[in-house]
Amino acid sequence: MRRSFALFVPIALVVAACGAGASDGSSVTAPAAAATEPAATAAATTPVATAAARGVKLVKVGSFEQPVYAVGAPGDRDRLFVVEKTGRIRVRRDGSSSTFLDIHTKVTSDGGEQGLLSMAFPPDYASSGKFYVYYTDRAQNQVVAEYRRKTADTADAGSERVLVRMSDPESNHNGGQLQFGPDRLLYIGTGDGGGGGDQHGARGNAQNLASLLGKILRIDPARTSGRAYSIPRGNPFRTRRGARAEIYAYGLRNPWRFSFDRSTGDMVIGDVGQSAVEE
Repeated sequence: MRRSFALFVPIALVVAACGAGASDGSSVTAPAAAATEPAATAAATTPVATAAARGVKLVKVGSFEQPVYAVGAPGDRDRLFVVEKTGRIRVRRDGSSSTFLDIHTKVTSDGGEQGLLSMAFPPDYASSGKFYVYYTDRAQNQVVAEYRRKTADTADAGSERVLVRMSDPESNHNGGQLQFGPDRLLYIGTGDGGGGGDQHGARGNAQNLASLLGKILRIDPARTSGRAYSIPRGNPFRTRRGARAEIYAYGLRNPWRFSFDRSTGDMVIGDVGQSAVEE
């Protein structure tokens, strides 16, 4: 059964004392001073006044099938790319949506947290045309792959180059976030293999430096000397015997989403917790 969801995005508005034009042609008027209103009325309008002062509202941009991520490409202010969990990426431009990439035949999305989970554009996307996706394949592996743009609004579905393929024993805890950091390197969030209590392996995957699961990985995705990608020199376990050199941080349960602070470069991770605790 196909399920459709509406996607809303926050839009910042410039609000002057006499009102300002919004992106949809409507106007926003600054509220009158609360001191001139009865106390009950002033209390009731406080949330509205607060929202207007912040200058943010939600605008519907379209309806999509199980959307899990939305992102813009560097330098492109005209397009919004929406990742659908079922295996498609839609591009929204000039008020309409079209299919940018369709790999639904490669993707398993039936198992709750499985599916096409995110995409990332490198800083040089405008010239290279390369981008990266994270998905669960038909054998339940977690895959990070590179694709290429065909036109501004369509990708070449036949251009896949697999960088990382991780065996995953369960249908949950798949991680799925991709981000290019301030250092222009690709960061990958992976879940601990699923189930509960990090039960796989002798001591769980998240604390096991020989496993890519339950980690934040960091790689340079460019092909180098016959290898699918290279390991940055600053990776903490690059020279440790028995450890995977791709690991940047470990001990994570399911880092479903993370992002970088634009001012400081700090990484903030939404690591899904268990039972009574969310991290």
